[in-house]
Amino acid sequence: MTEPLESFVAAISKPLSLEDCFLYAISSPADLARRLQTSLAELERLAGDSSYKFWTTRNGRKIQEPKRALQRIHGRVHKLLSRVEAPAYLHSSVRGHSYITNAREHVSPEPAIKLDIRRFFPSVTRTTVFQFFHRRMRCARDAAGLLARLLTCDGRLATGSRASSILAYYCFKNMFDELATLAASRGLVLTCYVDDITITGSASASYETLAQVRRIIADYELRSHRVRRFDRHQPRIITGVVVTSKGIALPNRRSLKIKQ
Repeated sequence: MTEPLESFVAAISKPLSLEDCFLYAISSPADLARRLQTSLAELERLAGDSSYKFWTTRNGRKIQEPKRALQRIHGRVHKLLSRVEAPAYLHSSVRGHSYITNAREHVSPEPAIKLDIRRFFPSVTRTTVFQFFHRRMRCARDAAGLLARLLTCDGRLATGSRASSILAYYCFKNMFDELATLAASRGLVLTCYVDDITITGSASASYETLAQVRRIIADYELRSHRVRRFDRHQPRIITGVVVTSKGIALPNRRSLKIKQ
């Protein structure tokens, strides 16, 4: 009696490809509304900058945060895309992964390099989001256009959206895959956490590898910055975690915040 149930559970828990995602091949705006569990009129009402709150952090970072109704839509998009099986190198927006699992991959006595992508979310334009849904996800032009308007603010990904991290990744998945292929070809460990890229291995801290990584990023019209190189056995902070050749630990500042 339990075999059909077990088969059903196995089927629904099987990792999905993008072609299996519920956002794939949306035929019309009405179809999009159905898949996002709302009305088309509501989607049209929310597709604009007036659906965002704007504020600035203490360090001067500008935030565009969707208001509650639109954040619910963004959360639905994030949930559907995050069900797709992710490559091993990705640790953001992946169930069971976090900034801690990202750092743990680099526990090693070997050298390392790390760098960020400068202004990653603002670099993802409304056109880029449209192209992802229209070309890669095979959505109808009007459905992809409405999605692009819903998921961007002032023509770019919003910094305070639940969907922006996973969307930024998929919009530039080819770039991240290219970086992963480069690392694998040299026997290096590469991880990505949003816009943080870290590479560890015997040759990882070479200027040649770093130059190739930066060249690939530049080929996609993005800019890398905050470049750091670490020698063998040198402790390093990766996605906010202290990493040594023996293990990981939270910095004192972060530990204090957690206790508070």
